[in-house]
Amino acid sequence: MREYGMLINTSKCVFGAGNVTFLGYRISAKGTKPLEQKVESIKNFPIPKTVKKLRRFLEMINFYRRFMPDTARIQAPLNPLFTGSIKNSHSINIIEEALKAFNTCKDSLCHASLLAHSDYDAKLRLITNGSDTSLGAVLQRYKDGAWEFLTFYSHKLVRYSEIIPHTIANS
Repeated sequence: MREYGMLINTSKCVFGAGNVTFLGYRISAKGTKPLEQKVESIKNFPIPKTVKKLRRFLEMINFYRRFMPDTARIQAPLNPLFTGSIKNSHSINIIEEALKAFNTCKDSLCHASLLAHSDYDAKLRLITNGSDTSLGAVLQRYKDGAWEFLTFYSHKLVRYSEIIPHTIANS
């Protein structure tokens, strides 16, 4: 490290550990997972009563988005609750489909996948899927006779008809 001019603070380093906790993740030789205590606090998050609390919930869930498949599709019923809300204190009523989506988000995080570390020599596979409302993908690697997840991707699609009235109203 001296040869390359690198300095380290040994009091902030961990050497020879089987796993480490770093920025909300548990990192081991096998891969990366969300921290159990973070997952537990999201699992116990109460049903949001305001836009601000729903936004907070989705921010927490989306921090771990790469560990969960189909997040855009699962969260889609929650997005209309933001429509027309200018103030964060705007109250909302999460019922039926939106309540199911809220609980599915929590459940999806509770069953988050272990994401393997990149391996430049491994065979890779990209699986994609799309619908009228969202796109999804998973990147996998092949190691020791099995496919392992590297990351998930999900994105909500916006219809052209949804953009035009909004753009005209705001111009």
